[in-house]
Amino acid sequence: MLDIEEPLVKNKKYPFFKTPRLGGSRRIRNRLVQKQGLCNISLKNVPKQRRKYFSDIFTTVIEMKWRWCLLYFSLSFMISWSFFATVYFLIAKQHGDIEQIANATWTPCIVNVHNELNAFLFSFTTQTTIGYGFRYPTDACPLTIVTMCFQFMWGVMTQTLMAGIIFSKLARPIKRAATLIFSKNAVICLRDGKLCLLFRVGDMRKSSLAEAHVRLQMIKRCVTYEGELLPFHQFDMDVGYDQGLDRVFVIWPITICHEIDERSPLWEIGADDLKSAKFEIIAILEGVVESVGSTTQARTSYLPSEILWGHRFEKLVHYKKENGQYNIDFGKFHNVYSVNTPTCSAAEIERLRSEGIFNESEYQMYPPSDNKLNLLDNDEMSPVRDSIDLNQVPQIQILRRDSDEDPDAGEESMELVDLGIHHKCSIRSQSPIINSTSHLLQPMHKNSCSVRRGSSTLNVSLHG
Repeated sequence: MLDIEEPLVKNKKYPFFKTPRLGGSRRIRNRLVQKQGLCNISLKNVPKQRRKYFSDIFTTVIEMKWRWCLLYFSLSFMISWSFFATVYFLIAKQHGDIEQIANATWTPCIVNVHNELNAFLFSFTTQTTIGYGFRYPTDACPLTIVTMCFQFMWGVMTQTLMAGIIFSKLARPIKRAATLIFSKNAVICLRDGKLCLLFRVGDMRKSSLAEAHVRLQMIKRCVTYEGELLPFHQFDMDVGYDQGLDRVFVIWPITICHEIDERSPLWEIGADDLKSAKFEIIAILEGVVESVGSTTQARTSYLPSEILWGHRFEKLVHYKKENGQYNIDFGKFHNVYSVNTPTCSAAEIERLRSEGIFNESEYQMYPPSDNKLNLLDNDEMSPVRDSIDLNQVPQIQILRRDSDEDPDAGEESMELVDLGIHHKCSIRSQSPIINSTSHLLQPMHKNSCSVRRGSSTLNVSLHG
């Protein structure tokens, strides 16, 4: 984000309206959206701002801070009691009650109201409907009865408004968003051969959000080819809208994935470019609160310095046999660990992959292959050169032991897990075909597991 406006350099392309790098000093700016979700903006020179705020007085009071709200309510009660106390005292004085205090046969408008303090006590007990019985009205002054009716109606409306506003402030969806948390950092790593931006969202309550969905946007300062300066241009970052992956079930912490492809603003950004990049990624989680039925929204943002290249989030969901429950350790919610990840951009990876010089097996436990394998009678494997359905990557399952289980447990602790996350919902980019099964079975690490395709099971060695 630059603080000065410069013309575009001729004969130079800027994908996604990329701002040209200029020399000189740069002023460091604060983020637009704070980590807690508050927007760092202020409004100035708004025409008729106060009048428009008072035209929507209920929303204005709802958004008011608690100390001011309680102060205004206290002042409204005090002013009301004092106003009607003055009216009662003036009625009694005009009727002659103050001069006839010593006359036992005199019938006053209000019994035992002789001064301003007595009138205030009568006004207070009337509006709060306490009724101690020492001060009470008579039929000598009909105006007093009419005034009491107006005070009662005013007191009911004031108390109702106060109760409604307090309830609305307590039940605001923004308070529900306080229990929705985001990871402190976002990470970039490989997922099924694709460079992806990952971050975590979680809910500290057991009651889940209904219709929860996630949005991701990049805010960046850029310049159009016509020279127009866009200080806060928004780039949409796909998190799986077409496949419905943006709709999440936040009963446990979910890792949101943005696949860095040709449409992503991170397409040509590598690890070194990330250090000097100027942008802000805003993550938004929206959902309906089940208890009150209102929509809530939680927000956070990530600066380039908060995006960790070549890292992955730690596992925090564990199954415990003792109680038969899945335990979520929020102490590991922000924890990450480093993984082997290429430092070049996603565009460079695709270029190297198209040229056939990108080594897939260096970063993947199981290199993707387009070969089908059959299990022969003599337990030997033979590659089959049948055509592959391009609409679906062949499904592979591996036999592995859950890390939560006892390492000394038997085969009953083993489980079949699908290998790859794209084979059911999308087409993974074609990787270099492994022509020989020796590449697949070459023992590179000590750990091994079983791989099953269809009904056949075979043992292969894996990375990791």
